[in-house]
Amino acid sequence: MSFPDWVGLYFSTGGTVGALLFTLVVWYWMKVQSRVEGSMLSSVRWNIVGLVFLFLEAWFACGIGGPPGNMLSFDPAIRDLEYAYDTAMLSMFFSVPGLACILIG
Repeated sequence: MSFPDWVGLYFSTGGTVGALLFTLVVWYWMKVQSRVEGSMLSSVRWNIVGLVFLFLEAWFACGIGGPPGNMLSFDPAIRDLEYAYDTAMLSMFFSVPGLACILIG
C-alpha cells in the first residue's frame, strides 16, 4: 500500500460529505432565489457563483495529497511535485474569485 490507511477514509468521507453539503446548498439556493427580488437577488447570485468557485478550489486541493500530486504517499517514486504545485496553483486560482464573489454578494 502506498498511502497511509487514514487517507482513503479521510478523502472518501470528506468528499462524500462535501458533495452532499454542496448539493444541499445549491438546492437551498434555488429555493431562496425563487423568493427574492431586487438587490437581494443579485446578492444571492453572486454568492452561489462564489460557492461554486470555492467548491472547485477544494476539489483541486485534494490533488495535492492524493492523485495526481500524491504528496501523502509513502512511496517517494509516485510523488509528483510538478502536479502538486499545479493543483496548489489551481486551488489558489479558484479561491480568490470565489471569495471575491462572496464579498461582492
